[in-house]
Amino acid sequence: MILDTQFLGALVDGSDGARAKAAEIDDRRVPTRVPTAVVWEAYTGIGNAASAETARQLRGLYERLLANHSTVALTPDVSQRAGELNGTHLKSDTLTDLDGADSIVAAHGLLLDEPVVSNDGDFQDIDGLEVVTY
Repeated sequence: MILDTQFLGALVDGSDGARAKAAEIDDRRVPTRVPTAVVWEAYTGIGNAASAETARQLRGLYERLLANHSTVALTPDVSQRAGELNGTHLKSDTLTDLDGADSIVAAHGLLLDEPVVSNDGDFQDIDGLEVVTY
């Protein structure tokens, strides 16, 4: 399963729904992966924290969380698929907006044939992508 930034953020925030989904995934012993774009988004949040203390706390939480999951890199294949997805959504009048990081997360899910864990509605319009919500 591909873990999206929104899901990891919900875990950091202590969301009961996210924690329950994480426990379910752990109980099923499903492999989980975090795209490097998600790591980038998490650390953008840390860099944008309101105070140095908040940044320190967030860094600790994310570091512990990320230590428990393997990461998947932004390869040329992922970049190409993500770029096509992003471009298709940009030119569409009916598809949801899909930012660059979300397109990378979706491309990982599609290329690895794994669901994305997220409550982000932007993933719902991606043909062939399974989205696991909580």
